[in-house]
This record gives sequence, C-alpha cells and structure tokens, in this order.
Amino acid sequence: MAGLAQPVALVGISEKGYVSLEISAMGVGGHSSMPPAHTSIGLVATAVAKLEAHPFPMRLDGGVGALLDYLASEVPFGKRLVFTNRWLFGPLIKRMLAATASGNAALRTTTAPTIFRAGTKDNVLPIGAAATVNFRILPGDSVAGVVREVRRIIDDERVQVRLLKKGNEPAPVSSTASAAFGALHRTIGSVFPGALVAPYVLVGSTDARSYAGLSPNTYRFSPLPMAEADIQRLHGTNERIRVADYERVIQFYVALIKNFQP
Repeated sequence: MAGLAQPVALVGISEKGYVSLEISAMGVGGHSSMPPAHTSIGLVATAVAKLEAHPFPMRLDGGVGALLDYLASEVPFGKRLVFTNRWLFGPLIKRMLAATASGNAALRTTTAPTIFRAGTKDNVLPIGAAATVNFRILPGDSVAGVVREVRRIIDDERVQVRLLKKGNEPAPVSSTASAAFGALHRTIGSVFPGALVAPYVLVGSTDARSYAGLSPNTYRFSPLPMAEADIQRLHGTNERIRVADYERVIQFYVALIKNFQP
C-alpha cells in the first residue's frame, strides 16, 4: 500500500452485496436496410452508457474508515493527518483511493456490464436486446436501493429493468475485538512478520456469508501476498500464484489450527 514500508494483511470483516439486473428493450425487427430511429440495441446501449456515466457515490463509511483508523499510526505524518481528519480531507482520500480499480471498488457500489444479448445476423434488426449489469453493493446500500437508483439513472420508459434472482445484501460487519479475530491476528503476525493487520470490507463474494446465521463473527482472509498487478489478474489473463507463496499458505493454515487449539 502506498505510503507504507511494510505489507498490509487485510482481514475481511464484511463483504459487499451482489445483484445482477437485466436491462432490456423491445424494438422493431426487420431488414437492416430500413432501420428505425431507435433500435432495441441502441436503447439498451444508451441505458448502459448512462449507468457507466453515473456511478454510485463514493463513501468512506462502508469499511474504508475502519481500515484508515488501523493504518493511521503507521503512515508518514502527512498522510496520518489526512487519515485522522476525514471530515476535512474526505474528498482528497476518495480521489487518492479511486485512482486504482481496487480502491475505487472499496469506496462505492460498483457497476459492471457483463453480458449483452441481441441479434445474430448482421443484416437483421433484432426485435429485442438485453444486457446484464452486475452490482457489488457497499454496506449501507441495499438491493432495493440499487434497483431504484438504476431506474432513476436510466429514466426511459422504453427500457425495462428486471432483477435476476434475488441478490445478496451486504454481509453483517464482524467484530475486531473478538477472540477469533485475535487468534487470526496472531497467526498472521507469526507467518508474515512485520505485516500490519487491518480490517476491511471484501469487494467480492465468498461462502462466508452462508455462515452469518451460525456464528456472531465471520472473517475472510487469503494468506497470499498480492501486489496491485496480481489483483488485476484475478479471473483474468495469466492468473497465477508463486510456488513460494503457496508454501506460505500451507504454513499459515497449520499455524491457524494450532492457535485455535485449547
């Protein structure tokens, strides 16, 4: 992390919610030599472009604030002053974090068009078109709130917005004062000496949300050292981990099990 000499071990005390919406429109089919003024593809493309042009607002209260509180004592004085006075420097912090994809995702409910379905022939106008847009919901926002905001942004009665499945709300926030968090903290310190341990909200989805009803606290941690370039490769080209890091993963889980033994 910029401004820190040592690595930061981020422990997920919550995770963002998840919902996918279908954005669709019907138009006039027929031969492409006589197109209408607005095709179904054009209507959906315009709606998706509106969503990308109007992202959800950035917020520091969705998990970033707790992270900054933990790191403030370790950063140089200038950044410490900024981190501990968010009431004044909030816009600057947001601008700094939003410079990377991972930082931007930590600050807001994200909007990601992932699928587009329309015609199958280059000389035929499709009657209908649809796009799937995936949203990762920051704590404090909700599935219903995302649907309302999407409809407000698109603001076109010719375009339909439909919920795909029910989605998942953001997970409950787990305590950093529990014995379990303490054991996890000690384990990280023994396997990754010098690393700073700090809580954050996971931007992806995990199976941990399924345990929320079984345990008062649920934590998410991957014992893999990752630089920004490694993060960008997740689910993408050349995704990989180093052999030495895989060995460290094994060491971590052995130590974690021992630390939880009575």
